[in-house]
Amino acid sequence: MLIDDDETTNFLNRFFLKQIDSALPVFTASNGMEAIEFLATDLDDENLPCLIILDTNMPVMNGWEFLDGYGQQFEEEFKDKIVIVMLTALDTEETTTLALSNPNVRDTAQKPLSDISFKALIKKHFS
Repeated sequence: MLIDDDETTNFLNRFFLKQIDSALPVFTASNGMEAIEFLATDLDDENLPCLIILDTNMPVMNGWEFLDGYGQQFEEEFKDKIVIVMLTALDTEETTTLALSNPNVRDTAQKPLSDISFKALIKKHFS
């Protein structure tokens, strides 16, 4: 699942994921609220995202607010099935430390992702 208000970023990230597995369902949300609402639907295992690429800065509900809502709304068994990677344009030690201090965030990455960095994330978390 791609959560980012930038349509170009979502397009490129979807493209990279489809290159890895063309049959992979890729869902997008333009803010954290849309993502929470989608995740709260009765998803079967086939449609449950195994990876969330989460932008930090978005309107309505940003990435940090999403993490708060996600942490409160969903059970640990549900969250254990999903890898969240925080995506930020500001690659600072402070942002990385803050993101990784959240128990639901497994990794961080800097915008824009490339096909190489996407493949590295997939290999790191799913091999």
